[in-house]
Amino acid sequence: MFRYQYDGVFSCPISIPSSLQNSIEYRGEQAIINCSLTICFIVLEILSQSEIDIVKDSETRNSERRLTAVSHYGIARLMAQTLESCALNSKALFAEQGLDLDEITLKDERVPAMPMQAIWRRAVELTGDEGFGLACAKNLHPAAFQGLGFAWIASATLKDAFHRLVRYYRLISSEGEVVLQESDDDIWLWYKIPQGGQGAPASLDAALAVFIQLCRFTKGDDFNPKQVEFQHAAPTDKSKFDAFFKCPIVFSADENRLLFSRQELEVSLPMASPSLARANDQVVIDYIKKHDKGNIVNAVRGCIIELLPSGEVSQESVARQVNRSSRSLQRKLAEHGTSYKQLYEEIRKELAMQYLKETNRTISEVTYLLGFSEPSNFARSFKRWCGTTPNEYQSNLKN
Repeated sequence: MFRYQYDGVFSCPISIPSSLQNSIEYRGEQAIINCSLTICFIVLEILSQSEIDIVKDSETRNSERRLTAVSHYGIARLMAQTLESCALNSKALFAEQGLDLDEITLKDERVPAMPMQAIWRRAVELTGDEGFGLACAKNLHPAAFQGLGFAWIASATLKDAFHRLVRYYRLISSEGEVVLQESDDDIWLWYKIPQGGQGAPASLDAALAVFIQLCRFTKGDDFNPKQVEFQHAAPTDKSKFDAFFKCPIVFSADENRLLFSRQELEVSLPMASPSLARANDQVVIDYIKKHDKGNIVNAVRGCIIELLPSGEVSQESVARQVNRSSRSLQRKLAEHGTSYKQLYEEIRKELAMQYLKETNRTISEVTYLLGFSEPSNFARSFKRWCGTTPNEYQSNLKN
């Protein structure tokens, strides 16, 4: 059993590299290794490909997440554009944190989040603008986030778009997490950062403002949330926040979140195109698989989607695709609070609803694409998921 703690002390009944021998204290069958957090991460990366159990407490997982988090290069571009509009040298500011803005832009690289947080703070200091994050959001075009932006535009409703944002937020950043909470009349969108995280206030402002800007791009400039809450304290002058969000704002709140009218989020969007949204979903999935190989949940989701039409999707086949045993995969998914069965069911349900919105697809074709052997099997599963049959679901969409 490999054990790892935040202070860099861990134990494991395995052979130890000679370079670490001076840091080892042997205790029976175990070896206690005292080393830096960086060395721990190197060893963890090696062992993550093995059959050794890795046990981490929540503080450790949050620390790793903060240290290894990355952001989409579109965020860096937005910041650079806004800095230049303030007559500031964006390249020099990024260089202060060891980042080459030209290289990031040319190679479409993902950017380490920790230096980005430092740039957010420095930008506010240099501009003297506590609303700098809002200014960045105003410069947003959905194309900045590639396939996710285009899938957002083509979504059936804003609720549908927000569900996409929840599923694929790791394209934008691996630092935070987006969660939806629905009630009969309202929908909350929560932006959560790892416990103990020290996100720059401007970056949190930009995150919530970007979500609103995406909504306004598809619904119009008169779209506003019902309420906004920020964990950070109120700025000296909150007039820019009032002007941007145009709704009640709570500062020093327990969470960073937005409140919407459920009815408004469920109104059909003028540019809805299920087939185009689905095509761009695949672009996002491919991007995440390429740039986020360390995230086992996204890797498994991608494999399931690829294997579904073959009808040969199993935990064993997916485990082989991600170079793990079935048992190892089960442990890793449990560490992320999910399971193979849960992901498999979620993906089938999501894709079923998307495919049935595409009027050119027949029930038989959807049955095949989801890996069901018979339409009757698909119909039973769909009724369990949605409380209605595929035919009834399509009829309701037409009405």
